Amino acid sequence: MAATGEGGLKSVNHLVTALREFRCLMDPDSRALCLELVARELDAALPVRNHRVADYFLVELAKECLDNERAMWALRESLAILAPSDATAMDQLDSVMEQMTARPALPPDATERLCSLLEGLEVAHLARLCRGAAGPLQDVPPVTGPWHAFETLSRMNARPDGLPPGLALVEYLAASARPLELADRLRSWADERARGLSLTSQLRSLRQQVGHAAPAESIDAYLVIQLLPQDEPGRYELSSWHAYDPTGWYPVRGPVSNVTAATAERAVQDLVHEAVVEWEDARSIHLEFVLSAEDLHLPVHMWRDELDSDFATPLCSSYSVVVRSLERSQKRHWYRPWKKRWQTFSSQPERSRQLVVDGPDQDSPHSGDPSALMARLNADQHVFALVLNAPPGVSQEGNRQASAAWRAGVPVVIWDRRHPRDPHLVHQLRQKPVEANGDLARLREAVTELRLEAQGIGSAEREQHLGQHVMLVWDDPTRPVGTQGRVAGPDEGVGSR
Repeated sequence: MAATGEGGLKSVNHLVTALREFRCLMDPDSRALCLELVARELDAALPVRNHRVADYFLVELAKECLDNERAMWALRESLAILAPSDATAMDQLDSVMEQMTARPALPPDATERLCSLLEGLEVAHLARLCRGAAGPLQDVPPVTGPWHAFETLSRMNARPDGLPPGLALVEYLAASARPLELADRLRSWADERARGLSLTSQLRSLRQQVGHAAPAESIDAYLVIQLLPQDEPGRYELSSWHAYDPTGWYPVRGPVSNVTAATAERAVQDLVHEAVVEWEDARSIHLEFVLSAEDLHLPVHMWRDELDSDFATPLCSSYSVVVRSLERSQKRHWYRPWKKRWQTFSSQPERSRQLVVDGPDQDSPHSGDPSALMARLNADQHVFALVLNAPPGVSQEGNRQASAAWRAGVPVVIWDRRHPRDPHLVHQLRQKPVEANGDLARLREAVTELRLEAQGIGSAEREQHLGQHVMLVWDDPTRPVGTQGRVAGPDEGVGSR
């Protein structure tokens, strides 16, 4: 990326000044971690040395970012993870980046011509086209139509290939526009703009990619919500990530807010509403709650939508709702068995097994001895799911069994929020059509179906139905999010809780 504005050295100075406000860039260890995150985003290490003198490091980092806009955006995303509380520093960095990546406005005649071309254009999967046009490092807010989409993307920074997202969007729209005469006119408009920006070869490359791409198909969208307990009981830091990209798992972090036990439900409802508007073309929307060990008892699947209406209904009536372990996500030394077990399941799903604590089978593990349970899990890498006999978060026995599952790398954990457990839990899950063939990969759908079944019966019987109380941890290590903050409670070992 060529430096713009007052000149190359002044641009370096402006960027260094903004980066100096981030405390994490003043420490050699956290600087190294920041470079690792940037390298992960770029799939390549930045040629920046971690100088002992912070300003030397910042100058070299700024120079590299000014030469490579993609590196600048990767740095910005990394700092958002490392320094979420440095809001003032982030605002200053955003201001500097906006000045350095600004694009000249369109001439009035070009604007009027494009507006007339887009007027009345009907586009399927507009949100997905916008995400493709914006590139992998930028989140696109909801848009209402092609012209609104163009205006929105025109205010965004250039893609890694140098194309302005608004220009790239016109190319995407041309690929699906009908009649063909309209498509040709849109491409002619894009060619004219590309020549003026000296981006003709980049536009032709994108045109070839878009033209040979497979037709867009609906995909699943994921809203991941983290509730991080704070020092004051009943208070949480609420974070969220959006993941809706056909090319892979690229979660985009949303704003962070503070909630209480009383306000969390409404805050989650608002996040869900925003996601539904953004993902109107998604095949289905999955909600995943990242919870601490002390909050695994929260009935997040029963939190309600449409709170201010006469039709307030549980989230599980409309969405697949699962839980993820905050504790496991923050313990790096637990990752190896977790990933290994998931890989074993992915390569040999037909050999996967479900283990039930105090189950009906003769070889079922018994409760009361978490060390023996963990040894049993470690001895069988094909155990993919564990059914607890007590709920974690509210019972010591449930806590111990869940902790054994995290340490042994078991991705899927199921329990009944009531104690004792419904004796028919496993049987009822296996009776669901999606699970009747023994495919453990369908457990999530089986739990969703069981919950929907509960919502479809009379209120007098509903509270006794297992679907109201079944909880499911579905922890996929290949779909991480940038969890951070304190882990609830000390790591005292499996048998110590």
